[in-house]
Amino acid sequence: MRRAGSPGRAPARLPRKGPSKGPLNPPRTRGVGRSPPALTRFLAAGALVALSWPGRWALAASDPDTERPSTYPLVLLVQGDAVVASKPAAAQDPDGPPAGAALRLRRVRVGDDVWMGEFHLRALFEAQPDDATGEPFGPLAGGRLPIGGPLRAADLYLGWAPSRAFHAEAGSVRVPFSLSRQVDEGDLRMLERPGFIDAFLPDYRTGLAIGGDLGELLYRAAILSADQTLDGHLFGKGMLAAARLTAEPLGPVGLAPWRRAPADPWYDWFRFAASLSVLYGTLAEPRTIAIDPDFQVQWRRLVVTGEYLFVVRYRQGVTIDPASYRQGAAIEPGVTLLDRRLDLVVRGDWERALAASSWGVGGGLTAYAPDPRLRLGAGFEWRRGPEFGGADASGTDVGSYWAIVRITVTTD
Repeated sequence: MRRAGSPGRAPARLPRKGPSKGPLNPPRTRGVGRSPPALTRFLAAGALVALSWPGRWALAASDPDTERPSTYPLVLLVQGDAVVASKPAAAQDPDGPPAGAALRLRRVRVGDDVWMGEFHLRALFEAQPDDATGEPFGPLAGGRLPIGGPLRAADLYLGWAPSRAFHAEAGSVRVPFSLSRQVDEGDLRMLERPGFIDAFLPDYRTGLAIGGDLGELLYRAAILSADQTLDGHLFGKGMLAAARLTAEPLGPVGLAPWRRAPADPWYDWFRFAASLSVLYGTLAEPRTIAIDPDFQVQWRRLVVTGEYLFVVRYRQGVTIDPASYRQGAAIEPGVTLLDRRLDLVVRGDWERALAASSWGVGGGLTAYAPDPRLRLGAGFEWRRGPEFGGADASGTDVGSYWAIVRITVTTD
């Protein structure tokens, strides 16, 4: 068995540096096209506070394995888009950009990430613009504030990590389900997630989560409120349980293996990770069960990822609602060039709801500056599928597309 301290394995405290970022691993969301002045002032003030707040809480001096970014404890992600062209179809991708061409602030995320011995406090807020549906967030996005609007809480939790093999978090956390949902927006090779991820799967919910690194096995599990809004009625809409188990038998892979350092001692090894995610509870409706197997393969510059999603809902008893079937699949092969300064990727994905299917193909690139916290991305996606959702979608296929150039500034 590979020891927990093997070269390339993430540190015990799950630092934000590299592929791993939050308790059950990272966030997701969209940006801000018509950001109100009050919101802009709030975000600017939050960034200044995070930058200037002196070392209020000391780092755990007894933990030499815990890596900290030079900007610790600030958490900052700013993404701006030049939407070259967009023709959305909300039934195919509810979180896509609005129609036409435009410059927009895609996403702003700011907060603090601090350690107090074995305890970890993370408070992260995010703002986004309206998407193709005229809303700032997707239909199943969580962390919403009672005041509404384009601002929400992403990670907002208190964690305890006594060892590498076990950690626990209480608060608003990432739902441990689906590979794509675990990768942070700043690390995505394609600029946007597949449409079925935004349409069918949650990102953040509030509750209790546990996880750990057992060497060849990594596990995450959570009991969460189904409510998408952080208010006094968190458990009024039911609950959901989710779990994710990952096997890395030949060496560490992580969530974003294309981001591994050029000096990675595992570079020449053929490695793979196989995961299974399961979920049961209330998503859009109660008694929903979802299963999502996924894989990642890395050898030298080549990284291939893929996943398949199956969702169904039960009526009372063991009867399946025939209108509840949802499926989706995506595969992303890519290559990293120029000493890890350039990522190239293509993607094919498929989605099926009721009797209607959607197909999509696309590609993207990410160029890293000498300081990799500054990145320039570009990508496109073309899809064909039903113009409207519902049982009457058959026979009305239309094409949709987007082409975007994005600049990203992040503290990671």
